[in-house]
Amino acid sequence: MLPNTIAVFILLFFANTAFAQPGHSTYRDTFCDNQTILVVSQFFNAANPTGTVTLPGAAQGGIDSVIHVELTFNSAMESTLDQTLCEGDTLWVNGTAYHAGFYIGEEFIESGSANGCDSLIHVNLNFRKVVHDFQQVICEGDSIMVNGHVYTAFNREGTEVIANGACDSIIQVKLIPLPIPFRVLNDTLCPGASVVINGITYNEENRVGYELLPNAGSNGCDSLVQVNITFRELWVYIGEDAEIIKGDEICIETQYGMNPVSFSWSPKPPCPDSTCMSNCIVPLQSLAFTITAVDSTGCVLTDNIRILVSNKNRVYAPTVFNPDARFPNNRFFLGADNGVRSIRRMFIADRWGELLFDVKDVLPDYPDNGWDGMYRGQVMHPGAYIFWAELERIDGTTFIETGSFSLVR
Repeated sequence: MLPNTIAVFILLFFANTAFAQPGHSTYRDTFCDNQTILVVSQFFNAANPTGTVTLPGAAQGGIDSVIHVELTFNSAMESTLDQTLCEGDTLWVNGTAYHAGFYIGEEFIESGSANGCDSLIHVNLNFRKVVHDFQQVICEGDSIMVNGHVYTAFNREGTEVIANGACDSIIQVKLIPLPIPFRVLNDTLCPGASVVINGITYNEENRVGYELLPNAGSNGCDSLVQVNITFRELWVYIGEDAEIIKGDEICIETQYGMNPVSFSWSPKPPCPDSTCMSNCIVPLQSLAFTITAVDSTGCVLTDNIRILVSNKNRVYAPTVFNPDARFPNNRFFLGADNGVRSIRRMFIADRWGELLFDVKDVLPDYPDNGWDGMYRGQVMHPGAYIFWAELERIDGTTFIETGSFSLVR
């Protein structure tokens, strides 16, 4: 830090002043920011450079004299001398000798700035060695560059001169090479398994390769590994995904290409016995089964099947019928798949909307429950007719089926 200097100034009237009006004057001057100025009885500094000083009755005619103070404070000059020299050199700064054993300091120069203020120099010197011994252990296959020249296990020693103005550096290079470790990695994995070596995934699609493992050798060098992966030929299968209509039956058959020591189903098995190999079920909603089997080597294999159950039950309605035909072709009735439990209601109307036939709570696929073409004791004339039916599924839900058909004779 620069020393604090307090400069006491006794104001001389009319010196460095400007007059604006009787009894008023302005005092302007320039100082350094480490100085404090006393104007009559009031102090001014860099933090308080302006102000007003009043001298009671000091002006002509006995009126007060008012001095407007406007001072400028210049900063002290502070700089850093950061320089690199050769070992053995000496640099003089402000009469002080700086060298390799004494290279950091501060120099205070009174009034040394161009603006007349004090100057402070921070000295921070570096001294460069001239001769350097560079010895390093490297692994075979590695290289190192010194002064633009490459050194390897086959080019181990040399001398490098690095130009640096008046202070060239001489480097004596000597490398000590170490051999690269090598080993073979053989492993057998379960189907679908994988192993990551050196960031590379080895699986059934990528079974062999060479990996250079950084710093994996006992001597700290890279290690070269030959990777050979084989897979056990094991499998379990419970069928392909399927889409069925609600009420249809589907059979699940388990097949193994292994000797399982244990297996489990998720959710519970589709048959009462968890060890069953096959089972036929009639699912009422979409579901999925997963089987997990474990063999004697500890391999875990899984397979799954997804069964999508559709509510689009199959309803069969004739497009034409003849009341004079033989039974059952002389009846209009609805047939359905196993997912339909009953026909809650079915009615038939002509094309003008007149209701001709209405039946409730009958079974599908029964011709006796159908329309014989009669209305009010007479066979209806040939033409187009429409039907509407509400059917109930085996799970209690219902759906609507509509359509048209032709009556012929």
